[in-house]
Amino acid sequence: MTRDGSIKGMVEWARCHIKGRLTGADKLDDPRLRTLHRRCLAHDFKATLAQPLEETRFVIVDTETTGFHAYGGDEIVSVALIEQRGLERTGEEYQTLVDPGRDVPEESRAVHGLTADMLRGQPTIVEVLPRLLEFIDDAVLVGHHINFDMRFLNKALLKNMYCQLGNPLVDTMLLHLAYSGRMGHYTLEDVARYCQVEIHDRHTAHGDAEATAEIFNILTRQMMTPGMTVGSLQRCQGGPHAV
Repeated sequence: MTRDGSIKGMVEWARCHIKGRLTGADKLDDPRLRTLHRRCLAHDFKATLAQPLEETRFVIVDTETTGFHAYGGDEIVSVALIEQRGLERTGEEYQTLVDPGRDVPEESRAVHGLTADMLRGQPTIVEVLPRLLEFIDDAVLVGHHINFDMRFLNKALLKNMYCQLGNPLVDTMLLHLAYSGRMGHYTLEDVARYCQVEIHDRHTAHGDAEATAEIFNILTRQMMTPGMTVGSLQRCQGGPHAV
């Protein structure tokens, strides 16, 4: 048993992963989906790590879900993506509600305010995934506790498109630890307060992505050195911000 879900859920994840490796694009009838599948698997991770920050395309990501357990039956109910080139916003964004095809527990409704009735008739995750892959493409992904979002996105991708995101990740919580010298677990509110960022529409995917983008830009500017690469920034997440 894992914190993230049941043994049954993890077995299903492994089944989809193996199926993807064995069959991959051949199982996708739509040529567009086959192209996206191949692009997802062909991402050049090492080349991206070598890019200077100012030349890098970043996508800030946030999701809202029915609960905490990606492999225990919980699903995405909202997702937001915000594009940057270096530390400057491009104005390109994508956000949508998602019909999870299941109920939304009361404890989750109390956090993000989304009910099953509000989500019924919205696009399903299967309908949303192609647009997500197109938007993300080869970007470096940024989020607060981003592994949470990646578990949900990769579960859906493995099940429906037989691939998963291999993009480099930057976690604003880890950047906060590296820059501040603190230890522990810090919420988006904690880090926003430290960076003097005001959060609007907390616990909406777009509101949280906006705050995360501001935090990322503030911390990265403070830690940035001339010619700093994506790989150098990633290494900062593992300890003090000297690179």
